[in-house]
Amino acid sequence: MSVPASLSREDKRALLAELISAGAAPFPLSHGQQSLWFMDRVRREASVAYNMPFAWTIRGAVDPDALRRAFAWLMARHPILRTTYAYVRGTPVQRVNRPAEPDLVIADPGSPQELADLLAEAAGRPFDLATGPVFRVVLARRPGAPPVLLWVTHHIAIDGWSLFLMLEELGQAYTAYLHGREPDRPAPEAGYADFVAWQAAMLAGPWGDRLADHWSEVLHDPPPPLALPLDRPRPADQGFRGACHAFRLDAELTAKVEELAARHDTTVYTTLLAAFQFLLGRAAGQREFLLGTWTSGRSRPEFAGVAGYFVNPVVLRTDLSGEPGFSQLLSRTRSAVLDALEHQDYPFPLLVERLGTQRDPSRSPLFDVAFTLRASQRGEITRSESGETASPLGAPSEGERGMLLHLGELVLATYPLDQQTVRFDVEMELISSDGELSGLLRYRTDLFDAETIVWLAQGYRSVLEEVTAEPDRPLDTLSWRPRDNAPRAVPPAPAAGIAPVTAPAELVDTVIGIWSGVLGLEPGEIAPGDDFFSLGGHSLAAVQVAMELQTAMGVEVSISDVFHHLTPAELAGMLATPADAGPAPLPRTPGQDHPLSYAQESLWILQQLAPDSLAYSAPHAFHLKGGLDVPALEWALGQVVARHEPLRTTYAATRRGPVQRIAEPAPLRLPVVDTADPVRAVLEEYGRPFDLSKPPIRPVLFRVAPDDHVLLFLVHHIAFDGWSTAVFWRELCAFYRSRTTGDPVPPAPAVQYVDHVVWERERLSGERLRTLAAHWRERLDGADRTPFPADLPRPRRPLFQGAQHVFDLPVDVRALCEATGATAHMVHLAAFQIWQARRTGAWDLVTGSVVSGRTMPETAGLVGHFVNALPVRTDLTAAATFADAVAVVRHSLLDAYEHQELPLTLLSAELGLGRGKPFGLLFTLHDQRLLESADDVLRGVSMRRIEVPLGTAQFDLALEVTNLGDGARAVLEYDTALFLPRTVAAMADELRQLVIELVTGPDQPLRR
Repeated sequence: MSVPASLSREDKRALLAELISAGAAPFPLSHGQQSLWFMDRVRREASVAYNMPFAWTIRGAVDPDALRRAFAWLMARHPILRTTYAYVRGTPVQRVNRPAEPDLVIADPGSPQELADLLAEAAGRPFDLATGPVFRVVLARRPGAPPVLLWVTHHIAIDGWSLFLMLEELGQAYTAYLHGREPDRPAPEAGYADFVAWQAAMLAGPWGDRLADHWSEVLHDPPPPLALPLDRPRPADQGFRGACHAFRLDAELTAKVEELAARHDTTVYTTLLAAFQFLLGRAAGQREFLLGTWTSGRSRPEFAGVAGYFVNPVVLRTDLSGEPGFSQLLSRTRSAVLDALEHQDYPFPLLVERLGTQRDPSRSPLFDVAFTLRASQRGEITRSESGETASPLGAPSEGERGMLLHLGELVLATYPLDQQTVRFDVEMELISSDGELSGLLRYRTDLFDAETIVWLAQGYRSVLEEVTAEPDRPLDTLSWRPRDNAPRAVPPAPAAGIAPVTAPAELVDTVIGIWSGVLGLEPGEIAPGDDFFSLGGHSLAAVQVAMELQTAMGVEVSISDVFHHLTPAELAGMLATPADAGPAPLPRTPGQDHPLSYAQESLWILQQLAPDSLAYSAPHAFHLKGGLDVPALEWALGQVVARHEPLRTTYAATRRGPVQRIAEPAPLRLPVVDTADPVRAVLEEYGRPFDLSKPPIRPVLFRVAPDDHVLLFLVHHIAFDGWSTAVFWRELCAFYRSRTTGDPVPPAPAVQYVDHVVWERERLSGERLRTLAAHWRERLDGADRTPFPADLPRPRRPLFQGAQHVFDLPVDVRALCEATGATAHMVHLAAFQIWQARRTGAWDLVTGSVVSGRTMPETAGLVGHFVNALPVRTDLTAAATFADAVAVVRHSLLDAYEHQELPLTLLSAELGLGRGKPFGLLFTLHDQRLLESADDVLRGVSMRRIEVPLGTAQFDLALEVTNLGDGARAVLEYDTALFLPRTVAAMADELRQLVIELVTGPDQPLRR
């Protein structure tokens, strides 16, 4: 859209606000939002800690339709409630979506326990910030009991001020709709985008510089972290599971606190804070420490009526030196509070970054304990007839019925929810209402027992009683003392009791390959002992590394893992350390029958049905130029075959089903065949099908000239997969160098493929199998099954006849990966699924995605058939842009990774598909950097891989993309019984153009 030059500044601002509100113009996140977005990307449990659940009972009858319309009006009024968050060109952005129906569920739980379970599930379910919505509402109705209203919002969208604001507006809208009229309330003066713009301009100006300098001076030499007495060692990673202890300060004590504050010309807040500081100092035995508190972040009046995340933590430096009396401490605290409020506009996340504080994954940055005083701000709030107190937001207190909120004709009474998450070690929240103070002490349950927190609460009451009586007495004459049996400060938890692991070379090379792609370095520039951050790594790069490793390894890797293991060797060692008991070596006897893996069983059956098929024959051909030592190559091949049992395994049918039998190692003969046409010779050898009663590998060396050879090793897929190729070639080169130069060879693997088979069969049984199957049934239920249009009718039986169409994808996805927080796999899969959706018209679809299947570190250095294909269900119906689609695919793929244990053949059986598959199209991404190593060469010989044209296809249509860094090579493999060559060529051109358009314009609309 072009903007006429004649528009005034005010008109342009209004037009921009309209574009933002319509979702046409994404805008940056505030600094506070960025920190929450980052936590969401890093750790799921951290994200849930920023869910803000509030619950109330509704007094009197409720009109569900009026309530739904009121929430819809609220959603239309406040764009932040319909905002989603993406990562575009290296920056997280927010996009306002069009008004839609609110996520409001009406449920009828049958018992109090069902109600509790319903509320707990809705309160603790993570939000997907990329797809939204960022809030949910539950109206729970039970016969004979008042309805319960639960409102859960992610903190990235609102703060406490926003909630009070919107509660008042919700009551007005509900009352209006109840009486058949539209709500009549003027629009807010500004929007959250205005705050983001104001914050950016302020920080870029002289006031921003002064704020930065001020906080740098205050915190230039921070004291050590507050060492409260813990009941358990501090874990290496910050925990977010929490609980809450509620207590009351009666009207008499509250009045004394107010009188003390007035006498010293300060606020009740400052007085309560100073008492809390004294309590912490005595409990920790420290005279100096940092404490966090909260400011509204709304220093400008135009933002008073705007919903959004404005709240900003500020750091208070506590000084208890010199044995001050409480009056003196109160004066110090008053000065610190006034100073912090004067400089409150500097965003806390930016302060942490500017200070360059070394990140400790075990705790929050700068402070571990926070203090808040909350007063009823909006709406008429009165005490309930129970006479007990609670936060107006529904904070828990055992046995209480809460407080009443009269919001027009919507009357709410706070309903207690169990506190299950917490963001700090300890957080004190005090609520002032009706002349009394009620308190909530939230705490980490992995650090503290409930008794310790009760002790702290009692101590706080004692301190307040003492200082209101005699404020000028000094710190050791005060009556409250740490109890004799108080917990002692304990050292951090030691590392898990697992000895350091020397990672297999394959894992180290995998990590180096991923680092090189993320950091823009060549693999040879990174050594196993290099520090990630010294090489230019940063927090967002650590996120990318974690995601790339998840994709490559198929195992969960967190950013905390990257922070704790800062070199490739350390990180690979962590990956090689089993989190769960993996396969163990089994006893062997010659000729013993062993079971097949589930995937092997499927291939064996297909081979019996079509013994002449080449569908699962895999030719690997290499053009070798130079002085090749043929006897050394033959010996090296024999060593690799001897090392890996699948290469000397045969398969047979028995009454119990198919079995595999492992032959003893024996000398291997490498046939050497003279030929003038090596390509023809390779194709002829490839054309001979395998007999699985014989070993599944056939190596041949074709000699064109004394210094010109083609090495072919032909293997059956039942014993080999793509990862195996890298393992095989690496070890072949290592043994060749050992024979020719005396270099050492890598150690033999501790387990073999058949050990994995037995472990897999034991693991995939009983409850574990039922749980996995149930997940996949639920995940795939309701997906659009529109078939992909073909040229020819489908044969009654698959023929596995196919062809390949090779084409290039001249796009560099690295910038987009960094911009969206996704991997190359996710980006290319998203493009493939969009192409599939446009072809079929089905935007909620399932595509197969290949994973290595090597979820246990013991399998990294093995040859065998581990590969698996996962059905990735992606609902793109709400995706407006390619960036949105990538975010959806990322979520879907990570969910599939978490449940990848189920082999495709077993999954199909559990879904009742027989030998069918839950998808027709397959996607594979290879990254040639991941397993590259400078040592994977035959010295004195140059090597070039020869692509062998295959005449087979295992799926209707499969896209294989090889990521080359600054571009990619693609292969469309297709079933020739379904598709004509000219159709596939047109598909490739269409797909190529689409990928270019999507990657170069990720914010363009998907549907035009």
